[in-house]
Amino acid sequence: MAILRRKNRQGKPIGYQVLIDQRDPLSGKRNRQVVGSYRTKKQAETAEANAVTQREQGTLLKPDTTTIGELLDEWLRVEMPRTVRPENQQPYASIIENHLKPTLGDIPARKLTVQHVEKLLAGMQERGLSSSLMTKTRMRLSSALRMGVRWGIVGTNVADAAKPPTITYKKSTIWTPEQVSTFLDVAADDDLWPLWMLMVETGARTSELLGLSWQDLNLDTGTLRIGRQVIRLLKGTPVVKDGGKTASASRSIRLTPGTVSELRTYRKAWLARKLAAPSWDGDFLFCTRQGKPLSANNLRKGYDRIVTAAGVPAITPHGIRKTAITVLLASGASPKSVSARIGHADSRVTLDVYSSITSDMDDHLFDIITAIMPTRSKVSS
Repeated sequence: MAILRRKNRQGKPIGYQVLIDQRDPLSGKRNRQVVGSYRTKKQAETAEANAVTQREQGTLLKPDTTTIGELLDEWLRVEMPRTVRPENQQPYASIIENHLKPTLGDIPARKLTVQHVEKLLAGMQERGLSSSLMTKTRMRLSSALRMGVRWGIVGTNVADAAKPPTITYKKSTIWTPEQVSTFLDVAADDDLWPLWMLMVETGARTSELLGLSWQDLNLDTGTLRIGRQVIRLLKGTPVVKDGGKTASASRSIRLTPGTVSELRTYRKAWLARKLAAPSWDGDFLFCTRQGKPLSANNLRKGYDRIVTAAGVPAITPHGIRKTAITVLLASGASPKSVSARIGHADSRVTLDVYSSITSDMDDHLFDIITAIMPTRSKVSS
């Protein structure tokens, strides 16, 4: 074991490097392995202690035999908990389990090449997977290889050298006002009818709607405060998180009188459920029979049933958010006010990502241009 002081070319100290000794079980030779490089001595000492424990438990990775699958598993176990927010860890793990390990998992880490990575991305493209997913897949692999370089498992990060896929954006499918009305007509018979109303009217994220409590709703003033989210961790348990996705996600929204009236009626039914329940935990607007936060997965199942029954184009709940935003922009609302209402940090995000042009909007723009263009034509003499 050793902790070495690292210096730059000018001889200035820049951190610490941790080395650990391992003996080959067959030859008995001692092999020195780089655990990693760290800025402070305290970090290096902690890494050294962890490496010793891993060596004793037989879980310390061996550079010559470590596979990409093993390296990815170590990244999930060691790096992800400290670098990725809990609510975002499930998608990270899913990409690794579904796209990286099946194709690259058995390849020795030191034998992974740029060609392996580009072949993986090409295969994903042939299967019609989105360029966004391909980019994220490459980024997850790059993160694991970056850790591998730091630990001395691999010499270079070949994922960074691989040619990234070209980013293309598919035109978002959104509903027309008539399709929104059809959806709401069918949703009116659902137990969560007020949630579907709020989803359409506010354009709020699903996690934000599931995080609402009665304290967030003022029925007298007709205002709704959005500030909490219900998120799903790796084990699938819904967890409440204070604060929104961004600083701008905490906001107050005025509701239409019709929605407020429906929420008053729903409040009475909610109180009756609470009184009849043998146990109740929480104050969530939309909850289980025990008052606990709803799972987004279960909500999605109910949503899909309504969409199918309504016979409208199949879009995700996030597609309703895009629909609400696009309708507001098409109606002449300023991007800044729309951005504030739906909780975007920057109105440019609202415009860049969500302002899909529908045929009706295009017709409206055509009418405006027609009205302002001169109608006189030049007549030759």
